Amino acid sequence: MVKGITMLKRVGKIAGYAAIWIIIIVMVVWANSLSNKHAAEQVVTGTNISVEGGERHPLVDEQAVRSWLKEQKIHPEGEIASNVDIAAIEQALAGHNAVAEANVYVTRDGSVEIDIAQREPAARLRINGFDMYITEAGYLLPAKDVFAAYVPVITGDYKPLFGRKYMGYAKDVVSDSIAKLEERIAQLEEDKLPQLKALKDNNAQLREVKRSAPKKTFMVKKKDHEVLVEAYKERLSKAVAAHSVNKRRIMAEIAALEQEQERMRHKCEDIERQYDEFCAMLDLLRVVRESKFWRAEVVQIVATGGGKEPLQLAIVPRSGRFTIDLGTTENLSDKLLTLQRFYNNGLNNIGWDKYRHISLRYKGQVVCR
Repeated sequence: MVKGITMLKRVGKIAGYAAIWIIIIVMVVWANSLSNKHAAEQVVTGTNISVEGGERHPLVDEQAVRSWLKEQKIHPEGEIASNVDIAAIEQALAGHNAVAEANVYVTRDGSVEIDIAQREPAARLRINGFDMYITEAGYLLPAKDVFAAYVPVITGDYKPLFGRKYMGYAKDVVSDSIAKLEERIAQLEEDKLPQLKALKDNNAQLREVKRSAPKKTFMVKKKDHEVLVEAYKERLSKAVAAHSVNKRRIMAEIAALEQEQERMRHKCEDIERQYDEFCAMLDLLRVVRESKFWRAEVVQIVATGGGKEPLQLAIVPRSGRFTIDLGTTENLSDKLLTLQRFYNNGLNNIGWDKYRHISLRYKGQVVCR
């Protein structure tokens, strides 16, 4: 009897849970149905645009975004909310180089919300026909397509890794360039295989001639054997000479392929070195941006070198009438710390117009003239 009651209670409990789940499922389906019906009937009433980032150096604003939408003939107002192509809007906005990220969604009340995260320029590169902004992440974008940003200007005869019309991350140029060089190195390695086979065949031909040396047997007369030996010596002499000529030719072809491979490897090393220098310059720009003092003081950076020559930097400050030679990109943060101490403890006492040139090329030293 007790077992029967216990069993009934258990069955009742299970049935109760099942009923609850059925109710929940019905409610979810019903709510979803209402939501779909609402979306099918809801008309887009407006577009709200939010632009984040660029507090110091904005490259885009709400008006620019609306202008882009107009150019792309994107007018979501008046459309049924469920028919709005969110992906197309995001793609159209993300295609602008000042936009780092674009998120679009439609609210329940029929508003299209557009959230834009813009890129933050760290400097403007204006050298040898280049005119582009550089972000701290190493993204490059043409200056003509965005608002003017008041950031340090990089001038000089610096030779960048990228072209004048390039837009994107500098590291992608590096990756693509190195990938092509490594592909070329691999191809040259394959090109060596026929030469290595030719070298092996050349050695085999000489061994074959050597193995053909006549042997003295009682069946062969001495005079006949001597004739065979003389013929063999002449054949061997020609084979040795041919082997030597072929070997020199084959080894020269292999050496030329290996020399080309080495040249490609040196190119890879040069590209990696140039990118390291570029990253060091980005680090300098980051230090400048994060420091209120340097942000106000650094107006121009003179970059020289690049390519086969080491990148060297100099600062044209807002204060004084001097230039600050930082030398190579090694220990740039330390050089700025040394310079700031000199500003505080030296120039404030000596005077800002006493020198025309300040050098920090050597670690821990400030040379003025």
